[in-house]
Amino acid sequence: MAKKIAEKNRPDQLKWDLSNVYSGLEAEDFSKDWKKLVKLLDSIESYFTDNNIKKYDKIPAVTEKTAKMVGHAVEMLNTAVNLYMTLECYIYSYYSTDSYNTLAAKKISEIEQLSVKISNLDIIFKGYIGSLGKNVDKLVKGDKLLKEHEFFLNETAEQSKFMMSTAEEKLASELSLSGGQAFGKLQGVLTSQLKSAVKIKNKIEEMPITKIRNMAYDKDEKVRKAGYEAEMKGWGTISNAIAASLNGVKGHNITLNIHRGRKDGIESSLDNNRIDRKTLEAMLTAMQESFPTFRKYFKKKAEHFGQKTLPWWNLLAPVGKSNKTYSYPEACDFIVKNFSEFSPELGNFAKHAFENRWIDVEPRDGKRGGAFCMEVPGVEESRILCNFDGSLDQVSTIAHELGHAFHNYCQKGLTMLQKSTPMTLAETASIFCETIVTNAALKEAKAGDKLSILETQLINESQVIVDIYSRFLFEREVFERRAKFELSSEEMCEIMLKAQKECYGSGLDHKYLHPYMWVLKPHYYSPGAAFYNYPYAFGLLFSLGLYKIYEAEGGKKFVPRYKELLRSTGQFKAAELTKKFGIDITKPDFWRASLQISADHVKQYLKY
Repeated sequence: MAKKIAEKNRPDQLKWDLSNVYSGLEAEDFSKDWKKLVKLLDSIESYFTDNNIKKYDKIPAVTEKTAKMVGHAVEMLNTAVNLYMTLECYIYSYYSTDSYNTLAAKKISEIEQLSVKISNLDIIFKGYIGSLGKNVDKLVKGDKLLKEHEFFLNETAEQSKFMMSTAEEKLASELSLSGGQAFGKLQGVLTSQLKSAVKIKNKIEEMPITKIRNMAYDKDEKVRKAGYEAEMKGWGTISNAIAASLNGVKGHNITLNIHRGRKDGIESSLDNNRIDRKTLEAMLTAMQESFPTFRKYFKKKAEHFGQKTLPWWNLLAPVGKSNKTYSYPEACDFIVKNFSEFSPELGNFAKHAFENRWIDVEPRDGKRGGAFCMEVPGVEESRILCNFDGSLDQVSTIAHELGHAFHNYCQKGLTMLQKSTPMTLAETASIFCETIVTNAALKEAKAGDKLSILETQLINESQVIVDIYSRFLFEREVFERRAKFELSSEEMCEIMLKAQKECYGSGLDHKYLHPYMWVLKPHYYSPGAAFYNYPYAFGLLFSLGLYKIYEAEGGKKFVPRYKELLRSTGQFKAAELTKKFGIDITKPDFWRASLQISADHVKQYLKY
């Protein structure tokens, strides 16, 4: 396969291919589906009006006719969401890889108007289902389609108690385009187009911030330090504008939480992630307990650079004598080989993704940083964005995102409302696949390379446990302060530094932390997804727990159950799914057991 990939290793061939979705943003097939969606949304609105689907003060009667009416509404909503997400993903495939693309920016703005229409219809439907209350159980009896959507309907009824009036919810939805969503978009544009001057060996070069961020993994400390210094200068130039964005997004969240009767920003996050406070506290307790162990790792890493404590520019630095880097074709082969050893089906899936160019590979100006996977429901495929630089960490990132794509694959044939997966469970397959690849690299490594691979594991684990916790603390305090007043960029930096000091402790040099981490992370800027951080820790620790079960059971017994779990993540609360594997996520013991895997990695690391 490497030869086949290598033949396509030109820059234009390292971009993702969505030609099987639409022919272009102005093509006839794209326009046809757009018009189809507009017409469908109008039809749904008329159907709701004609059938009196609305919020009632008294519980409406439930009859056989009611079931058929709701069933048809569910079918239409599923079709609309499928079509909308396909169009949106196609547009975003242009916008996320080239923020200078004015046509894509225009289309993003246009489809956001349609998202408001869908949101308004969703508000009406949820209001109606909420009116039914306990009668939802009566509604689904004897109706196959509604029975298949029972979890969605019950969850909708349960969450409807946090709805404002229909008119208020519609207004909030419409205002979000010029409120929270607009601020989130501003953050994305400013950070993707940012350039900064990098000084290396007395030579100054202006570089895109995505490339500067990747310098953190360079083998040369001078390069890493130069990248860090360029980052600090670069982020500082846009920090005031981004602070305004964050104030806008969190102010948006706070206002809606108050009017919806929410206790705080965390409550809605818990409901969205289908866990409770007891589960979150159990996990956070175990994470806090692990910090002293991770600090031992940071201090040992500092020793490798002849330092007492670690400056931020060495936090993600490679350690060890390995000179191993991967070409993109080599990365593809390595992933396919090791995925296949877990499951031939998973290996074939990855091979298909590589050969059909599902991945946008390299960093470039105007392309957003980081990595993500998005589902394209119209063709039941996924597309992956990464910023590959040849490091093992980036190979692991591709494996991670392919895990998301495999999760989508396991849900083939389900409706959009059945697939709706909380972030806590959405990270299950991604981190599991990442673990497969990193463990394989460690197993195959020569003696001199093992330290480097162990380093990669601990970088990832410390980021998801220690750094994620700092992001959680940061967001929690921002919510608390923003409820009283707007925060300046200096105050944002102050809170971020405070959180980093609390979590990293003596493991890092407090003179060289990263006060602008809040500027660059897009997770803070989604008005509909507060606390987009701790679910990553949940995903890591749950996946590590599952991996231990896989090692004990073997693939033959484990893989079918694992695939069924992935298929079911949109139809159960997290605790109900985890019980199927004998896991109780409401108590710290499970989380401690998973963190012991990281502790064992640190123990091995300290020997070097």
